[in-house]
Amino acid sequence: MRRQSRRIVSTLAVTFFLAAICLIFRSPVERVFGIVGQPFVVAGTWLRSRAEGIFNAALVSPERIAELEAERNALIFDHRELENLRQENKELIEQSGFIKRRGFQSVTASIVSRSIGPNSVLCLIDQGTEQGIIVGAPAISGEGILVGKVIETRPESSVIQILTDHDAATAVSVLNETRTIGIAKGASSSLLVVSYIPQDETISINEIVVTSGLESTVPSGLAVGMVTQVNKDPTAPFQEAVLEPLVDIRNLTIVSILILEDNL
Repeated sequence: MRRQSRRIVSTLAVTFFLAAICLIFRSPVERVFGIVGQPFVVAGTWLRSRAEGIFNAALVSPERIAELEAERNALIFDHRELENLRQENKELIEQSGFIKRRGFQSVTASIVSRSIGPNSVLCLIDQGTEQGIIVGAPAISGEGILVGKVIETRPESSVIQILTDHDAATAVSVLNETRTIGIAKGASSSLLVVSYIPQDETISINEIVVTSGLESTVPSGLAVGMVTQVNKDPTAPFQEAVLEPLVDIRNLTIVSILILEDNL
C-alpha cells in the first residue's frame, strides 16, 4: 500500500515537473514543432489543391467548358460596348454644347476606319453629301477642337484629312498679344508646324493656336494645338513654331462636321 502511494506521488511529481518545464519553455517548443510541422502542412495543402483540381476537371465536360468560354467572351464584349457608349456620350455632350453656343449647324458622324502612316493621316466617316457635308467642311471634337477637314465626299460617307497629315494646311492664329497669323501644316503623324513667322513676332511655349477664319469653310476660334517649341534663328528671315494637336484621332469614335450657312 505504501509502495503504491509512493508511486502515485512520484508520478504526480514528474507530471508537475514536466508541466512546469513546458510552461517555462513554451515559445521555443512551439517554434520547434512549427518548423518541423510546416513542410507537412505545405505538402498537405498542395496535395489537396491538386486533388480538387483533378476531380473538378473530371467533372467539367468539354461542352461546359465551351459554354463558360462563350459566357466570358460575351461579358468582355458587353464591357467593351459599354465603355464605347460612355465615351461616345461624353464626346456628344461636349460637342453639342459647343455647337449650340456658337449657333452652328452640324452633322454627327461615326469614325468607321482610320489610316495612320508616317505622312498620311485620314479617317472615313459614315455621313456624306446626303447629309449636307461638303469638301472643306471642318470636323471637330470636344469643346470645338479642330480634328481635320473633309477632302472627299460620297452620298453616305466622307474622308477627313487630319490636321497632322503631311499635305494638310490650316489658316491659324496664335493667341498671343499680336494674334500672329500663319499656316499650320502637318509635319509628321503627330505634330504641326507654323512657318514663315516674322522674327519680330513673340511666340511662347504653351500658347494656344486657333483657326483664323481666313478659310471660307472653317470658322475662326476652333482650337488647333499648343506651341511646344519655337525655332528662332537670328540669321533667318522667319521663325517657326511647332504645335502639338489637342486631340488624338486614335482616341476618337465620333466627330461633328460643321456646315456653315454660306455653304448650304
